[in-house]
Amino acid sequence: MKTQQTFKLLLLLLFSLTSCLEPTRPAFQIEDEGFYLVEGRILAGGQSEIRVRESDFENIELSLNAIIDAAVTAVEDDGTRIEWAVDNPKLGSYRPPADFAASAGQRWYFEIVLPDGTMILSEPETIPEPVAANNLEVRFVQESTFDEGRNRFIPQFELYLDYDDPADQENYYALDYTYWEKTDVCITCVNGSYNVVLEACVVRDGESRFFRGYDYGCAPSGCYTIHQGFQARYNNDEFTNGGNLTGVPLGGIEFQAYGGLLVEGQLISISREAYAYGKVIQDLTEGNSGLNATIPAALNGNVRNADANGREVLGFLGAANFSAARFYLERTISTGTPLPLDAPPMFQPIPPPGVPPLIPCDIPGERTSIKPDGWP
Repeated sequence: MKTQQTFKLLLLLLFSLTSCLEPTRPAFQIEDEGFYLVEGRILAGGQSEIRVRESDFENIELSLNAIIDAAVTAVEDDGTRIEWAVDNPKLGSYRPPADFAASAGQRWYFEIVLPDGTMILSEPETIPEPVAANNLEVRFVQESTFDEGRNRFIPQFELYLDYDDPADQENYYALDYTYWEKTDVCITCVNGSYNVVLEACVVRDGESRFFRGYDYGCAPSGCYTIHQGFQARYNNDEFTNGGNLTGVPLGGIEFQAYGGLLVEGQLISISREAYAYGKVIQDLTEGNSGLNATIPAALNGNVRNADANGREVLGFLGAANFSAARFYLERTISTGTPLPLDAPPMFQPIPPPGVPPLIPCDIPGERTSIKPDGWP
């Protein structure tokens, strides 16, 4: 691919990976036919997942559409083939069978066949040995960071992980976190109400301008929202080989509400190639020089279109190992002052004996009715 096209796709991919930031509208005319983006990993000791999406340049702005009817196969060096199935259609995520278990030393690659016949192949990756996460520390800081957009200091629970780096090998890491909170609302119908027949929110015309819509509870009532960290951080042991690392920063969780909070700090052992790919993304998204900043390195993924003349494929499909440490805390008045509360839930009033509908809690990767390990 030409250098100019690579640069353009790199910028577009950056826009796609910073969806939590202020949306950026590309200033150049989109002429490319688009691309496929495939990301994820086989994860020994954790939950394996990949996502398959394609670009959409409608109205100039980039968006990514999930591809939910691909044939996804993980292939091991010994010939073992594992078929993966769609797990969350909204995200375009695929996962292996529930009884699938990978282990260190195994070597895997992916074959992905899209509905139009396009075949995407990844380079093989060997699962590294795990490195144990020793401890997760959660520190509350009332004025943790200043948010210019909100013009205020943000109270946060700052996260720090401890681990011992092995001395007899090169190690590369992706550090991330997940956290769980209980939730009483499983859907909010903005300016509308929930239609049981359509299983969707319907806007209600003619309502007062003060009407903001209704919230709906979960079934079952014990429901936990799953939040993923904003972005993985990437480390290697070039200067810390064999060291005891304490207080390695993972990120922060804003203090938005009282109640229980279960946090998992994750130490993911990855390949040198996966580290190089992830570090470019990290450097881009954490840079503060805007689009005029020097591109730190080439974004070299390990996926390709089997047809060299076909649509471009971006992303990385890795093989990794996983360890984690969890920490539970209760957020109370004595913790500090949270961000201003949103309006309290407005459940739809229905005269007895009728009751408002309840929304199924379980959505893979987003909500679960199973109490997570470590929650009292």
